[in-house]
Amino acid sequence: MEPYNNDTGVHNRVQITIDLNELVWARGEHLKCEMSVNQNEFLAETLRRTLTWDTMYSMIDQAILEFFDNHEHPEIWDPHYGEIQPEPGREKELQNMEKAAKEREKARNEFEMVDLVSSAWTIQVPVRKKKEKKVEVSADTYKAQEHRYSDPQ
Repeated sequence: MEPYNNDTGVHNRVQITIDLNELVWARGEHLKCEMSVNQNEFLAETLRRTLTWDTMYSMIDQAILEFFDNHEHPEIWDPHYGEIQPEPGREKELQNMEKAAKEREKARNEFEMVDLVSSAWTIQVPVRKKKEKKVEVSADTYKAQEHRYSDPQ
């Protein structure tokens, strides 16, 4: 899955963007530590190389574990598109639908669609496919045919 659409620039994921220079400046003001622009840039560059996300990872892990502990059936949050789930007591109806689908597929294999053309319209109609008759030849019949067509010498 692409994080965003290159054509529109629309993101389909949750993203966090951090401007370390701005964050260092804001936290410095919060801690009442005045700093110069050079000090701010030095601290931001140092943090860029050394900052770890341990606290954020542990907070995310904790949120995931709490979610699964507090929700008895977390799997219901995932939609299952395209699945057919019969209501209780309607399993027979689903079986009939599957049986009808199999019969339709079988009928498609027995028929071919043929165009009927008129000067004003054209329609397609199903025509039963001709089955080739398989002729089974026994050994006796084969020998009799061979004898009948062989050259007498």
